[in-house]
Amino acid sequence: MQQRKKNMDETDRKIIASLQENGRVSLTELGKKLGLSHVSIRKRLQKLSKDLLKVSVGLNAEKLGIYLAIVCAEVETPKRLQELIQIFSKGPRMIFLARATGTYNLMTIMVAEDAETLNAIIEHCSVRAYKGIRRSGAIIAEAPTIPKYLPIKMVTDRSADDAPCGINCGKCIRYKQKKCLACPATKYYRGPL
Repeated sequence: MQQRKKNMDETDRKIIASLQENGRVSLTELGKKLGLSHVSIRKRLQKLSKDLLKVSVGLNAEKLGIYLAIVCAEVETPKRLQELIQIFSKGPRMIFLARATGTYNLMTIMVAEDAETLNAIIEHCSVRAYKGIRRSGAIIAEAPTIPKYLPIKMVTDRSADDAPCGINCGKCIRYKQKKCLACPATKYYRGPL
């Protein structure tokens, strides 16, 4: 089912642009800049926040020394594609996950704190390591220039034996050889996040 597109007027665009520039700007300051009252700005933000706008925290990937793994895969069946989307949508390292058209039908972007962990993720924890993949491709990237701040998930409960993808990091040979920091959602994680 196709969703109805939400319309924004010029004032909405200016509000969003101002928030993208400085997400901590006050409603009063924003109202003065746009010639509106803070009440009017609040009402517009409430309307936009219903399903078009989400204010969230991003982390500076460069300052954290983050690497990116862009992994694309051609998944054999639509059913398996949906299963993999379900599995990987829960992972704390996943910052982007989308169905795709073209050579691959699944595109993911994952983060890692160092090169060895990135290598372990690509080879053992990404979609390319799962059944039902015809072929895949991986690209390693530095912290991005744009956007500078990434929606890296912070995990506060580190009591699980198994990662959200089902892998037990404590049993992984790369973890035992200190070539992977483990999943941040497990009790085995030994990284800085």
